[in-house]
Amino acid sequence: MAYSCVWRKIGTCISYFLLGTACLFPQLSVAQDATDAALQIEDEFKQLLSIELVDWQQQAGLTKLKSRLDIKVPSGAKRLVKCSSALMIEPAKSVPLGNVQRKVSCEPMGWSLYVRASVDVKAKLPVANRVLKRGEQITMADIDWKLVKLGAADRDLVTDIEQIVGRQVVRKLRRYKPIKALQLSAPQWVNIGDRVIIEARSNGFYANMPGEALEGGGEGKAIRVKNLSSGKIISAYPIAKGRVATLF
Repeated sequence: MAYSCVWRKIGTCISYFLLGTACLFPQLSVAQDATDAALQIEDEFKQLLSIELVDWQQQAGLTKLKSRLDIKVPSGAKRLVKCSSALMIEPAKSVPLGNVQRKVSCEPMGWSLYVRASVDVKAKLPVANRVLKRGEQITMADIDWKLVKLGAADRDLVTDIEQIVGRQVVRKLRRYKPIKALQLSAPQWVNIGDRVIIEARSNGFYANMPGEALEGGGEGKAIRVKNLSSGKIISAYPIAKGRVATLF
């Protein structure tokens, strides 16, 4: 009889334990989903930023690039359920440098939020090895290659040394700092004394002839050119290295 009471009590205890555990499982599942959602956001956002940086490195022709990504998932992500599909992340408007913020969405679960990231990048770039003031023309001797740290303000960088040498400075270049397109004049496609090809177009007619540049200039700037076939001096616009165009 005593044994029967003992087993009844033990059975009751086990029943309560199993019931309590069963009630706890949904809570554990929800908590796990929330943790997984935060990790999913961090992992997929980091992967996208890494791909964007690699694409930029290849397009810019950079041989060396180092990056460190710190994804800052908002606390609200703790209330979200892990997305059953790949996340939709707002596309980049420019190279992801410095502080970045993108909208991250999950269509199946119907949630979205803004996620921030800190993107620290070092890239090997052509930089001025001395201070270059406005009006100076850049030579090969003025440029070195350095691994420099980039920030949010470093947009529209000139990464091709051929797009730097020969151009004039319109905004001062600091020593060993990234060079931006707005700091340089348009490419100097023609120099004084250059032999050029003169292209003439009018109503479907096209002709070209040899010429000699009497002035130097770049895109959008009219220069005087001597037509070596006729001896006449005409006005023409540089359109590429060694080529000018005129309308008649």
